[in-house]
Amino acid sequence: MSLTRKVAHNTIVQIVGKVITTLISLFLIAALTRYLGVSGYGQYTTIFAYTQFFAVLADFGFFWFLVREISKPNIESDKITNNVLTFRTLIALVIFSLSFLISLLIPQYHEIRLGIGIIVAATFWITLNGTYVGIFQNKLRMDKAAITDILGRIVIFALVLYQMKNGENLNHILWSYFLGNMVNFFLSAYLGRIYLHFRLAFDFSLWKKIFWECLPISVVTILSVIYFKIDTVMLSLFRSATDVGIYGPPYKVVEILLLIPAIFMGNVFPIITRYIYEKNDQVQMVFQKAFDFLIVIAVPIIVGVICLAPRIIEIIAGTDFTTIHTIGPVWGIPATSGFALQILIVAVGISFLSHLFGYTVISLGKQTKLIWPNLILVFFNIGLNLILIPKISYIGAAIATVLTETLVVFLYYGVMRRHFDKKIRLHILWKVVISGIILGLALKFFSFLALWYLVPIGVVVYFASLLLVKGISKEMIREVIKLK
Repeated sequence: MSLTRKVAHNTIVQIVGKVITTLISLFLIAALTRYLGVSGYGQYTTIFAYTQFFAVLADFGFFWFLVREISKPNIESDKITNNVLTFRTLIALVIFSLSFLISLLIPQYHEIRLGIGIIVAATFWITLNGTYVGIFQNKLRMDKAAITDILGRIVIFALVLYQMKNGENLNHILWSYFLGNMVNFFLSAYLGRIYLHFRLAFDFSLWKKIFWECLPISVVTILSVIYFKIDTVMLSLFRSATDVGIYGPPYKVVEILLLIPAIFMGNVFPIITRYIYEKNDQVQMVFQKAFDFLIVIAVPIIVGVICLAPRIIEIIAGTDFTTIHTIGPVWGIPATSGFALQILIVAVGISFLSHLFGYTVISLGKQTKLIWPNLILVFFNIGLNLILIPKISYIGAAIATVLTETLVVFLYYGVMRRHFDKKIRLHILWKVVISGIILGLALKFFSFLALWYLVPIGVVVYFASLLLVKGISKEMIREVIKLK
């Protein structure tokens, strides 16, 4: 199997798995938004946004350190993995305990403190599970990770529906996540036993190396999560739960779509890392193909979501979220969830490139060079949110996200170019833009149809257009889908 097919198949497996878990999540959101209402869903969103900050801190960069290290030749993978898992467990216990204690000191979180405690405990299992996901990633066996993720989500979904049927409150519903995530972890441990002979490992000299290697990645990741998620937390502090609730569904769509570049680069990352360490000239080919793929996927997502945002929100969250707003029109457009999604989707498209540049820098082992750019981004984003949220609430938060993500691309690209002399060919860009325009016109022409028809029509129109302008070739498609 060629490298292109191997990476493509692993990516496709992940995408199929994520499609299934995403569908479960979308049904879950649809149920939760209707059951909890706008304000209740705002509390739900705040709990998860707050916890995510500490989840990233608890991960401490272990995932990408593990994937990178065990991708190198002649490495004692069991020794490294066992020490990472042991060290990770201790770090997670400390960080998550602190996160709950800190929440007790925030007056605005008085009503959701117990909920935060439950989700903190639930996230502990996912943090530990990251070690096994790293192993599956390295072995290009993400089908195993997909299976455990799907089963875990099914458990969560079933338990949430059960709690709703019994008329339980938000805190009871949140316990479903604890049990589902626990199932996910133990299934991963079972399926990963053939790759890892697990035992507690306390090689403190290795821990020291792990700590100093992970610290830059951790700082960069934490800073990136701050500038990407701080808007929801700031909304919860400066505005009402209703504002957070309106912002919640479009932000959930954004999180789901960001899985695409993350999944793809997760598969490309070990390959680029290996080629860089081996000084293999094929790294240019892999990098260019990654760039082309991300551009080909990003443009139709931007165009499609801008055209269909109100319908997407209506299906996900219900009609209440398509009309409710807490501020007046912005630029003459009603400030609904749909409008927030139309703004945020631009940030998603831009972030496809920041994923490529950021992961490449980490592959080069130059993650420390991303610390200052991310510090700049944090202050830039917080400053924008402090200005915009008091004036235009969640619409301001969405605008700040787009402007910040634009700056991310420029800063990350600048860092990458100083250490990576491979050039990007932009020959595919104009072809993708033309195909995107055709897609937008097609969606406008068929706008009278239901969303379920518009999506497949849009996919066919876009890729047919891309074939016509030779943005992709039939040979490329055959290589990706051919199974041997």
